[in-house]
Amino acid sequence: MTDSSMNIKDGPVATVQHYWHILLKWKWTALFFFVVVVGGVTLFSFLTPPIFTSKGSIWIEEQLNILPFEDVQRPDNTSQSPQSYSQLLQSRALATKVIDKLRLFENPKFVGPPPKGEKLPDPSDPVFRERLIENFLTRISVRPIERTKLLEVTFSDRDPKFASETLNALFDEYIDMIIRQRYETSERATEFLKTQIATVRTEIEESEKKLNEYGTSKNILPLTASEAPTIAKLSEVNRAVTDATLDRVNKYDRYNQLKAGIVTELSGSPIDSSVRGLQDQFARLSQEYARRSGTLKPEYPEMQRLKSEIDSVKENLQNESKKMTDAAYADYQAALTKEYSLLGLLEKLRTDAFKANSNSIVYNSLRIDLENKKSLIESLSKRRSETDLSAQLRSLEAANIWVVDKANFPLRPMSPNKRKNVLLGFLAGLAGGIGLALGVEYLNNTVKTSKDVTNSTGFPILGSIPAFEKEANPKSPKAEFKRIVNIVRGKGEPRKEKEPKRKEVFVGLARQRDQAGGRAEQEAKPASIELIASREPQSIQAESYRSIRTTLLVSAPPGNIKSILITSPLAQEGKSSTVANLGLTLSQANKRVIMVDSDLRKPKLSRIFGLQSGTGLTHYVSSRIEAADLLKSTPFPHLFLISSGPIPTNPIELLTSEKMGNLISFLKQSFDYILFDAPPLLAVSDAVAMGPMIDGVILVARGGQTPIPAMKQAKQKLDTHKIKCIGVILNGVDIVEQDGYYAKQYYNYSKAE
Repeated sequence: MTDSSMNIKDGPVATVQHYWHILLKWKWTALFFFVVVVGGVTLFSFLTPPIFTSKGSIWIEEQLNILPFEDVQRPDNTSQSPQSYSQLLQSRALATKVIDKLRLFENPKFVGPPPKGEKLPDPSDPVFRERLIENFLTRISVRPIERTKLLEVTFSDRDPKFASETLNALFDEYIDMIIRQRYETSERATEFLKTQIATVRTEIEESEKKLNEYGTSKNILPLTASEAPTIAKLSEVNRAVTDATLDRVNKYDRYNQLKAGIVTELSGSPIDSSVRGLQDQFARLSQEYARRSGTLKPEYPEMQRLKSEIDSVKENLQNESKKMTDAAYADYQAALTKEYSLLGLLEKLRTDAFKANSNSIVYNSLRIDLENKKSLIESLSKRRSETDLSAQLRSLEAANIWVVDKANFPLRPMSPNKRKNVLLGFLAGLAGGIGLALGVEYLNNTVKTSKDVTNSTGFPILGSIPAFEKEANPKSPKAEFKRIVNIVRGKGEPRKEKEPKRKEVFVGLARQRDQAGGRAEQEAKPASIELIASREPQSIQAESYRSIRTTLLVSAPPGNIKSILITSPLAQEGKSSTVANLGLTLSQANKRVIMVDSDLRKPKLSRIFGLQSGTGLTHYVSSRIEAADLLKSTPFPHLFLISSGPIPTNPIELLTSEKMGNLISFLKQSFDYILFDAPPLLAVSDAVAMGPMIDGVILVARGGQTPIPAMKQAKQKLDTHKIKCIGVILNGVDIVEQDGYYAKQYYNYSKAE
């Protein structure tokens, strides 16, 4: 946008008025955009099938574990985070179970109807199953409710009944998954303890049998004072063996659980804090990935980043789990070694006792061994009772997870929200229309005011010709749209169609001149700038031409500037009409004016004045015709015309010939002003070729059509050939944009008069 088109004029009121004028100028553009946006949003809202969202909630309590009594008294610091439960609800494994349970792969409401003549895809097809799972997961939403232990879960579908049933099935499978995950460890520990207890019981039976046989055969008496230390030592070592065996069993149980990939509360030993942190981080990242996968594709950079972080955390978690497994195996090996070492010591003490040939020592050694084995089986039985109880809870509901609200039956669709969408469409259309109007004005890189001309070329402004009201405010959206396209392409305003010949108008003009002193007929067709100074002398356009005449008369001493070439940077900018009206106003000031139609490519002056072309400029330059024979009278006093004559093949050679210079000298002696209508300056070189022969050039530009770069190129061309530019006349100017509110008031007042 040019500096003057969006400048702040005289305070906030003028600024608001300026922007309001821009909106009025592009009102059809903004209205078209507004109607398209609101209509599109409304059609979308009413044509889009409604989506129903079923909602339910579950309660998450601290994790429940079956531990020894003393461990139960400790607070549980290892319960899973809400992100872990949320991720489980959106896991692929759970989605697969629900799909299989409800046989959604056969449900047309979920997979859609198959094409005619085709069957549903094979459920075992991995690609088909992958699409089913992705479709299922995109319909699930899990949201933790702040400051509570509740998770809100929703499932969306076009069928409200299907959405409700599917969400309830998801809850059932979710609780079943939690129960399975929690108690599989206890079941495996129970099986292991059963085997160990059976083995120890067999050993106890054999030991009791040996003890009875030995005591009966040897008639065992109480120990002597010398034998007591040996028996006490045997008893102490035997108890240590029992403790080592129990420790080895517990550590082997822990190792088996870690080896099976279960990272949970193990034998009263909490999980390492680093592993717990990695678990929470993995759950949080997985939930974030599942949430964003509903709107972003996997190859999107943000999704790739999340996937990379999930893989990294998963790898670290696997490494930490492996470290824990290796450490558990090392502990188990150490306990096994300690047990073997104590067994070796016990065997040595027994051997020493046998060497001492003490039957009592052997008997009491067997008795102590039997008591220790009974103590071992008592500890194993206690642990087995605990694991049995944990396994039996499988048949009960999870004590720390339960459904608070079953899936409801949605009565109203969640989307589309028609009222909200239409309101948002209204606001978006309004804001977008205003933004588009301001944006188009910004892209309109054309001269619109005199300040634009001054800033781009430095040439003085002789005057501005206001546009007709219809021209300034076109009411055709189609014409407005074409106008925008041309502006964005840098072509300025769309070109006007050539007007039909109006010879009868000018006959009427001559009649009115004879009857009413040259006043134009009031019934002439409006919205035409040609000869408006005579046809509508009270119009603001006619007044503007008279103002330009006054500027020419007072800007230079009399006789200093007589020959003036009028041209424009581009075509269709009103130079011929400017020549006609300027000549008419000068003649009305009792100046003898001659207009020369030197546009030998597309002459117009003869048509404007309703005269036959006849003998013209090309005849004079190319043959022996006197200059006086070229002069034609117009219907207006003191105003004469030299027509172009036949269109030549070499116009530049004719315009730069010696006879052309002689013609100009002759005309200067007979007339006060000579106005040359020349072709566009940037299109051809005719105007530049005639430059050295005339006193000055007047550039004509059209507001909102002539690009600023074209004006700059015209100035550069004139400066290069050292041609004097008297000034610029700006046609088709929006008077409000040019001169503000007061010019508009004058325009309305003139119309009323």
